[in-house]
Amino acid sequence: MKFLTITYNNLKLNKKIINYFLNKKKEIMPHIICKNNIKNFNYLINMYYINNTKNVMIIKGDEKLSNFYYCYNFLNIIKNNYRNIIKIYLGVYVEFHQNNLNNFNDFKNNIIKNNIFFESIFISQYIYDFESYCNFYDDLNKIKNNIKIIPGIMPINCLKKIISFSNICKANLPIWLIKKLLNNFLKKKKFNKINIEINCNIIFKMKKFKIKLIHFYTMNNTKIINNICNFLINNFNF
Repeated sequence: MKFLTITYNNLKLNKKIINYFLNKKKEIMPHIICKNNIKNFNYLINMYYINNTKNVMIIKGDEKLSNFYYCYNFLNIIKNNYRNIIKIYLGVYVEFHQNNLNNFNDFKNNIIKNNIFFESIFISQYIYDFESYCNFYDDLNKIKNNIKIIPGIMPINCLKKIISFSNICKANLPIWLIKKLLNNFLKKKKFNKINIEINCNIIFKMKKFKIKLIHFYTMNNTKIINNICNFLINNFNF
């Protein structure tokens, strides 16, 4: 395990969670949501720096008409004040963002205009269609070779919620996947087994694609992540 990501909830709660994991000697990466103003952002970054946090993940940077506007400004603040101290990761959709159906074109334009993005590492939203990741990766490499993207994996704890969210953000949910899970929806053990197999097959494809890092969205359900890891070890020699 390289690091634990921590979704931003509120400052007091995040501070407690961060201190807990730091006391456990765990490498952590808190999220920073770009809705914060510059004052709050500076406070957060200073807090993370004081607590010896070396990684941050910036998300929700593309809500405004000028795509990645806030994200770009916050990147500059970190680079100017914490260069070589804090490593920056950026959240990215490999298909579409719910607020931006021109996802790739805007992403491409910002990468070309702002070289600062080349220094960052991207972590993708969850994917269930590996072809989506391959297509996005190929398109990015036409702009710049060796852009670092860590793909996201999220086990399906609630089929209804994942269908709803995927519809909102235009993420591709293969029909066979939905049918397979629906057919076993009431059989909990069977559902969990299929859920694990689906995610492990995606990860196996990633391994063949020479992907070295994967980001798990645990949704605070570490049991199923452990089961996935055990399945990979036992069946795919990870």
